[in-house]
Amino acid sequence: MAELAAIILAHTNPGQVRRLITALPGLDVFLHCDQRTPADVLEQMTAGVSAPVHIVERRRTTLASWSLVEAELSGLRAALGHSSAEHLIVLSGTCYPLVSMAELHEELAAWRGLTRMQLTPVPFSWWSTPRNPDGGMWRFRRRFLSIREQQLFVRQVPLRTFKRRIPGELHLTASAQWKIYARAHVETVLAVLDQRPDLVRFWRTTFIPDESALASILASPELVGSVTEELRNDLPWWMDWSTGTGHPRWLDVEDFPTLESARWAPPGDPDAMPDWGAWGAGDAHRKLFARKLKPDLRLQDLIDERLRL
Repeated sequence: MAELAAIILAHTNPGQVRRLITALPGLDVFLHCDQRTPADVLEQMTAGVSAPVHIVERRRTTLASWSLVEAELSGLRAALGHSSAEHLIVLSGTCYPLVSMAELHEELAAWRGLTRMQLTPVPFSWWSTPRNPDGGMWRFRRRFLSIREQQLFVRQVPLRTFKRRIPGELHLTASAQWKIYARAHVETVLAVLDQRPDLVRFWRTTFIPDESALASILASPELVGSVTEELRNDLPWWMDWSTGTGHPRWLDVEDFPTLESARWAPPGDPDAMPDWGAWGAGDAHRKLFARKLKPDLRLQDLIDERLRL
């Protein structure tokens, strides 16, 4: 059985998703495709792929809502049930590996039992807005309105209601949805959510919970005990945040030299404990994946030819 599993969250660009799956030979692949995506597009995502791909129960997902967390959780549950993988990698359809699968296995073997994810305590300055200069606490202090797990907006403004209490056990933590979990930590976070419906209700009405929910649970010793000591503030993805929009820039062939440098950087030290307060901790270390690649596949061709040796 594979030691690694990949959970891919996708909704469009079937050729790009198929190329990503093809680039992950030997991994157990679990694909969540948005429920609104036509069935023929989903079929194209896996057409001609030699390795088996597990299609996760499809959900309707929208930005900023609990539905994205549910999609990730569905993929994680499926991976636990159908794979013996020691690490579970959460990817978007626009991600792509920068290293060969042999190197990926070799590097993650040194990180056995550890989770690699962005870990920045909230308040977090990047999450301040002109109207809410509180480091993102506004995302949690009020209840946001949703229907069927979809965030409601009026003129691009999320609807919210009364102030509420933030559960005292939570150590609010900013993160990215893309991460590499240790298997035991997935089991832990699922057990917490299964046993604490009050926390599920809290996160369902939090703004953009995919950037905070699961990281906050794992970072809260009152909920998970010593698991917090097995987390590493290390995101092995290259992303360009220079847009200033809160979304990473689309990567093209012009970005290849930067990706080349990131790929050949020295590997991170699993025994190091980076500063949890530093967004981008570990940026000097080797990157294993990149996001968001344009779907024309030219950059993927270069990566395969020159980096994934």
